[in-house]
Amino acid sequence: MRWLFQVFILGLISQLAVAEVWYVSGTGSDTNDGKTTRTAFRSLQKAAEQVQPGDVVLIGNGIYAGTEGETGPVLTISRSGRSDAWITWKAQPGHRPEIRPSGWAGIQITGSYHILDGLTVTGANDSLVLLRALEDAKKPKPDPRFNTNGIIIEGRRQPVDQKPHHVVIRNCQVSKCPGGGITGLETDYLTIEDCLVFDNAWYMRYAGSGITTLNNWAFDDKPGYHIIIQRNYVWNNKTLVPWERTGKLSDGNGILLDVTDLTQQGATNPNADAVVAAQTARKDSAQAVPASPPKSQRPEWKGRALIANNVSAYNGGSGIHTFRTRHVDIVNNTTYWNGQVVGYEELFPNRSDDIVIMNNIIVPHPGGKVTSNNRNTNIRWDYNLYPAAQQVFVGPNDRIADPLFVNVQPDLRKADFRLQKTSPGYNSGGVELPLTTDITGKARPKASGRDRGAYEQ
Repeated sequence: MRWLFQVFILGLISQLAVAEVWYVSGTGSDTNDGKTTRTAFRSLQKAAEQVQPGDVVLIGNGIYAGTEGETGPVLTISRSGRSDAWITWKAQPGHRPEIRPSGWAGIQITGSYHILDGLTVTGANDSLVLLRALEDAKKPKPDPRFNTNGIIIEGRRQPVDQKPHHVVIRNCQVSKCPGGGITGLETDYLTIEDCLVFDNAWYMRYAGSGITTLNNWAFDDKPGYHIIIQRNYVWNNKTLVPWERTGKLSDGNGILLDVTDLTQQGATNPNADAVVAAQTARKDSAQAVPASPPKSQRPEWKGRALIANNVSAYNGGSGIHTFRTRHVDIVNNTTYWNGQVVGYEELFPNRSDDIVIMNNIIVPHPGGKVTSNNRNTNIRWDYNLYPAAQQVFVGPNDRIADPLFVNVQPDLRKADFRLQKTSPGYNSGGVELPLTTDITGKARPKASGRDRGAYEQ
């Protein structure tokens, strides 16, 4: 048996020894070997062709864009890491590389066990015109310039046993993409944390949002959180072009968990004005693709999702909502003046089951509504703070009052949604789902009780 152990150790050492650090730079060349800062690659895709499990790609300053005329993603990540050897894509320390897509996506991930850290994806909204997008939406073939996604985890083309899973997106900025911001399609074990996601989904014909998961595809049935969306700032994501399936404006939410429940059929959007057959392409499409396999082939998703410590404000749709989704904890978020385009409620479940909504601060725009209840079951709502009484869900420990934010601004990089010292959100939160930190990483609690909303004061 000793020789078996020695073989195992030698194999492990061999695996560790071959792990590489690859360098990409705006001043590099794809004829280089990519192994030092002086011999960095120029394109991200060149690095994607080299990486193996355990490798790290360090990305230096530069603008990374697709070749003119190409419609594909700037970076396609198809090779997978392993559970013991993730592949990391990271901004080089002190650098701020920027990906500028004009095709279907900035980054498209079809592999598993990847970490994206500190990357910036900036779409072409500034150079687009709404009238041209509306004209394009009427054409049979979509122009990717009006439908560019920022970061998309794309499982729809993958065989049923090769869906992407275990992807972490952290410290990234995704903005001004005419399509969705960060979107996970037919994936599992996805974490999106500490990101800035804003000004996305304006011109797409597919009814996208800032952060979306759609049709979660179960990797396994292990307990615990499979989807984690935490400590993000999400704002001004909205749809200005009607969804192609209905001819009406839809979505443009800050954060949306969409369709994990296979028992329901029919409506495919919160308006309940769209019914899409099982074999047709779904909303949030990156492009025209073959239909997903029949629903009977998609395993039931039994994992749990956590949406926590986010600030979601001034979005065209809701701040946060679930649609035809099960098993979600929505805890310690702050939402403010959402529903700017389609009039959705601030924070709500829709046709969902087993949803916990607790310790949130929920402030609708003037004339807007806090929440709604449509065909939901098993909703746990309590310890939420909102400025005007409502009777949809009422928790015994809710507080009806102005939360007294420090400084409200439409650009969340300038705003301060902490609470003033006299706020009713201080030390008044529940302890049923205790989070250890707030949106800034500050420990919870700091005083005698837990604060409501995304910030611990």
